[in-house]
Amino acid sequence: MKLKTVIQILCFCNLLFLSCTKANTSKASIQEVPMTFKTYPFSDPSPVVDMNNIYPYFKFDGYTDNAIEQSWKMVVLENDYIKVFVSPEIGGKVWGAIEKSTGKEFLYYNDVVKFRNIAMRGPWTSGGLEFNFGDIGHAPSCSTPVDYKLVENDDGSVSCIVGAYDLPSRTRWNIDIKLPKDKGYLETKVSWFNTTNQFTTYYQWMNAAAKASGNLEFTYPGKNFIGHNGETGNWPINDNRDISKYENNNFGGYKSYHVLNAYSDIFGGYWKDDDFGFGHYVNYDEKPGKKLWIWGLSDQGMIWEDLLTDTKGQYIEYQAGKLFNQASPGSTLSPFKHKEFEPHASDVMTELWFPLKDTKGMVSASKQAVLNVETSKDSLTVYVSALETLSETLHIEQEGNAHQFEVKLNPLDVFKTTIAHNQTKEFNIRLGEKLLTYSSHPKDVLVNRPLNHKADFNWDSAYGIYTKALELEKQRQYDEALNEYHNCIEKDPGFLPAYSRLSLAYYRKMDYQSALKYSEEALSIDTYHPEVNYAYGLANVKLGHIADAKSGFSLASQSPSLRSSSFVELAKLFLKENNHQKALHYAHKAMDSDSNNILAYMIQAFANRDYNKTEAKNAIQTIYKLDPLSDFARFEEVLLGENNLETFNSGITNELPFESYLELAATYLQFNDIASAISVLKESPKHPIVNLWLANLDKDNQNNYLESALQASAEMIFPHRAETAEFLQNSLKTNQHWKLKYYLGLIYWHKGLKEKASELFEQCQSEPDFSAFYLTKLKLVEMIPSEERNHLERAMALDPNDWRTALALNNNYLNNNETSKAITIGEKFIQLFPENSQIGMNYTSALLKDKQYLKAFTFLENFNILPFEGSTEGKKIYTLVCIKLALKSYSQKQYEDAIMYAEKAKLWPRNLGVGKPYDVDERLENYIIVKANDKLGKNSDSQKLKDDLMKTPSDIELTREALKTLN
Repeated sequence: MKLKTVIQILCFCNLLFLSCTKANTSKASIQEVPMTFKTYPFSDPSPVVDMNNIYPYFKFDGYTDNAIEQSWKMVVLENDYIKVFVSPEIGGKVWGAIEKSTGKEFLYYNDVVKFRNIAMRGPWTSGGLEFNFGDIGHAPSCSTPVDYKLVENDDGSVSCIVGAYDLPSRTRWNIDIKLPKDKGYLETKVSWFNTTNQFTTYYQWMNAAAKASGNLEFTYPGKNFIGHNGETGNWPINDNRDISKYENNNFGGYKSYHVLNAYSDIFGGYWKDDDFGFGHYVNYDEKPGKKLWIWGLSDQGMIWEDLLTDTKGQYIEYQAGKLFNQASPGSTLSPFKHKEFEPHASDVMTELWFPLKDTKGMVSASKQAVLNVETSKDSLTVYVSALETLSETLHIEQEGNAHQFEVKLNPLDVFKTTIAHNQTKEFNIRLGEKLLTYSSHPKDVLVNRPLNHKADFNWDSAYGIYTKALELEKQRQYDEALNEYHNCIEKDPGFLPAYSRLSLAYYRKMDYQSALKYSEEALSIDTYHPEVNYAYGLANVKLGHIADAKSGFSLASQSPSLRSSSFVELAKLFLKENNHQKALHYAHKAMDSDSNNILAYMIQAFANRDYNKTEAKNAIQTIYKLDPLSDFARFEEVLLGENNLETFNSGITNELPFESYLELAATYLQFNDIASAISVLKESPKHPIVNLWLANLDKDNQNNYLESALQASAEMIFPHRAETAEFLQNSLKTNQHWKLKYYLGLIYWHKGLKEKASELFEQCQSEPDFSAFYLTKLKLVEMIPSEERNHLERAMALDPNDWRTALALNNNYLNNNETSKAITIGEKFIQLFPENSQIGMNYTSALLKDKQYLKAFTFLENFNILPFEGSTEGKKIYTLVCIKLALKSYSQKQYEDAIMYAEKAKLWPRNLGVGKPYDVDERLENYIIVKANDKLGKNSDSQKLKDDLMKTPSDIELTREALKTLN
């Protein structure tokens, strides 16, 4: 060999070695940057208590069409293949994700921040990937700041970890949004912890968005779909439509397809026009739920394109969930019931989100690659797209034939091959040693899970009533559930499961004597029943019967489902006795039963703090692996001298930081460490509830803290914890200040103790000095009209420009037929709040009631409504006004005007916030037009229209009025 050739080979090998070394040592990057977006902000938090299933969260009522330029924190993660944006100030959501070689989005990137009233608290933005926990709907934290942390991992990947509490359930969640250094996907690791000792609601869905245009087709393996209420359909062909194609959904209204009955780890979609798509992968056992959401292709849905973005166009959502559907109340009557989160339980789920490039679609995927196949009459084309660097053998097995191909790919590169194939025969594909597999035979994927509820199931039996009660409890309808549990044992006094649930229900209501009573009755039926023993243990802890409590938890621990939580409760009891060795014994047993029981590791760290710092530090590191944002772990490091308070405090960045300090203090109180609880609370932002806790815990400064709590405004203060109730009860023994009664009343109301709450509200009399108190009281206490008027006038005197009081006063006027007063106050507040839809609709209702139809019509023609999802009120009132004007014109023989107003009634003005659906009922409008044309000599057959109208009138009273006028 010539020397020149040898040198060339050596140089090439050296370059190859250097390039491989560079590839192996490359890292993904992460940085936090300010980014300015055109922003349509939200505002106006409501101080009026809405005692619903997300209390203590409050709603926001202010939305606008007037944009501002606003800077937002954005965390940017990037490797050689994809770029990801995370917004910690907007729920921690992934704002968007881009495949870099094409610049195309596989997670919709909204170019504006346009908040609209859609979520449970109101504000919501479209696009990206949002995280939902706790109860059905968009999470309370979806548009507000969350805790977050940026991490450069040892393996070269980068993470933005976001997290928050779900306050109604007092559970904690976090998402590790990780971008590997050398992969073509984004990974999200969901961790959710119920650190309480109670059963609570379970709901977890990841909602990703993608653009709708581009000849979009969906890959959702399955043969059926269900709706929120469990209603069923076939997938992908339903009613002779292939609804897996976006454009074929041009019928009906909004679409919620929860696709199921396939054992598959994937779903996604592909834009045929763009030769690009999006995919999702998760192990089926972690998340079998696959949902497709479409706004609807009529104007009813397409109106939201402009409401939620400026230039990016309509979107769809591809969603992944723990359950088969997002169950609503009607789902109770189907097999697809609600789920609950067990005490001290945890859930950890890891998912991949990735682009599809040049694959024509997807039929299978794994963490390593994506597979697609296209068949024709005589050929089979196979596409393999790498998600990481691949060097594997592709095996294609047909009946009697086998093919092998060497596949060497960099991430997101594509291998393609075409072979001869008989379309009538099945085939199997395997990449490497089953890195990825696919079978064309339906029996290998499709599932035959029943879709319909057992027809002869007896809902009036004891078990039927118990099932209804349990379903209500899982939906946070606690009072209704309690009543049904009582109905159950009335039906069958020996139905044991209802007794344990009654015990747990009364524990939640802070009625510990009743909790003990029902657990004891259940034990008299079966002394070994695990859930009953657990409830018995909880009640006895609160009543100070510690030996009984230990007995209850010990017997409950014999059940695998309650073993870990029972051991944690035993460990806590021994901590209260300062028996740290016994506490550690049970903490270790809890870990052995559930390696993700985060409270067990917290007990381990706490109990070892003064005795074995090495073990304490090891436990803290385990906590960080489960919850990288753990406030407990970070504060324990402060106490160990491994961290400082400034760093600790800077890590709490969520919307309601004082809640984080209270929750951490509550944890230390469970561990019988009052000193640490006080230390934590002293770091909290100033807040009256924090000061109330300190007044009860820091005896040396009790009076100062109590005075500070009572001097602070009670407006926008929403206490909810049982611990707070105990402190308030203690404070009221020596101080009868109305604020203490008000706060305790709110907690009683929250716990379902409405009578006790009402008594405390009444004792406040007219002392409260903010208008929202009186509006809140009207929701709690039943009053005669004169009492209601007095409360509203008191509220108006405190704040003459409060629109919520004006709205309530207006309704009071209308209920008492004082329409002129309602119109006067409506005109005033329309001027003050020109974008407030509630004021506008209320004002129009007053004009209607006063028969000022033309004035109402003129107002609606010019008023702009920013709607909430599913709202139709603006269109309903507009139609009613137009029909009233048409009938008035007809009765005055102004037939041309009658036709004009009837035609107007058929319109769907965009300024009223509702788009026209595919299916509309215009029978009454058309009948008016025909009758007016008859009068004008344009004769037609009106009888058929009249007969059709009378079959099922949409508004019986209005139809009767019309028929009387027209005939």
